[in-house]
Amino acid sequence: MQWMEIEPPKARRISRRAATKVLRAAVDAAADRPALRERLGAALMDEGRHGEAIAALRASAAAEPSGFTSWGRLAQCHLAIGEPAAALDICERAQGRGVARARGGALEALGRPEDALREYARAFAEDDADALALEAALRLLSHASDAEPLLAFCAALPATRRFDAQRLAFRALAYSRLGRTQEARALIDPDRHVMLFRFVPPAALGAVDLFNRRLAAFLLANMGQTPTPRPDCVIDGGLPQRRDPLLLALREFFRRSFDGYIAAMPALGLHGPAPAAGRIEEVVVFLRGAGRNGEHVHPGGYVSGVYYVEAPSSVLAGSDLRGRLALGQCERLTGGHRPAWSVRHVAPEPGTLVVFPSHMFHDVVPTRSEALRIAIGLDVRPCGEESEEPT
Repeated sequence: MQWMEIEPPKARRISRRAATKVLRAAVDAAADRPALRERLGAALMDEGRHGEAIAALRASAAAEPSGFTSWGRLAQCHLAIGEPAAALDICERAQGRGVARARGGALEALGRPEDALREYARAFAEDDADALALEAALRLLSHASDAEPLLAFCAALPATRRFDAQRLAFRALAYSRLGRTQEARALIDPDRHVMLFRFVPPAALGAVDLFNRRLAAFLLANMGQTPTPRPDCVIDGGLPQRRDPLLLALREFFRRSFDGYIAAMPALGLHGPAPAAGRIEEVVVFLRGAGRNGEHVHPGGYVSGVYYVEAPSSVLAGSDLRGRLALGQCERLTGGHRPAWSVRHVAPEPGTLVVFPSHMFHDVVPTRSEALRIAIGLDVRPCGEESEEPT
């Protein structure tokens, strides 16, 4: 595969917390500008400060109702604090202006899943970039014992690489519910479709244990400082902007490993043309305590991976499943249906890269430790127009 580099931004990256402070100062200096207050509300929502976000958004809407565009955000904030009736009322007041997903969430919380599904599907039809609406529609369809509607929904998704992960993952679930076991396991089989690679750093950077200790110190000093709604699960997407020598060596290892996995895919039973060019997207994931990613796939990805930097000693020494990557896990998402494939648990051994298809469901078993589990999540994504090519 031809690997494309992610260009670092020309401007300095500002943290979410700093951006919120700047917006609050701007609002204080220009209280007569409702649009600034609306932007502040959006920033507070992104930090998980939903009560403050509601106050800012409501003030903006009251000051200039005709110019207010964040009805969906306001409704989502009420949903986040357990007020679905208030969220539904806001959606009705908005008169259909970008609130279909929020209305779906309110209806689902009020025990009306069929109405919610229609709203989620409408939100995705209005904007096929609304990944959360698509995720919600697929989740509700996955709960139904009759999997034919789920299979039909997957078939109706735009036939481009951008939707391959969701289409293949939920098609496998539909096959599993319909008893078409072989077809399900041809798409998702953690016992066959996963490969592990061990990192050997360049001699100048020391052995892998020393390398990972230095890498963990670098990540803790430079990443994970942004406030998030889930302090036990912090995901920081700022790594691609970094050009530290440790990261440059690691990225070369990532490219070699992904090339090896892609070359082996036919032998693993995974067929279909690989993209001609791709880029590797990176996020750093800090987990502790009850933190977990939740059962998910990686939309827009072709192949994904997890590189382990650091794990609690209690996890590495333990014989239970704490801190393990649970590949194939999706029973919460399906409402209890046990799929046709097995779940494979992989220990978070520092220096190991786990590679799997982006459409494979997975989650992390909580560590139940206050020590950090640090990993780098990776996605190989087709570049440019190729993400929109038919598959």
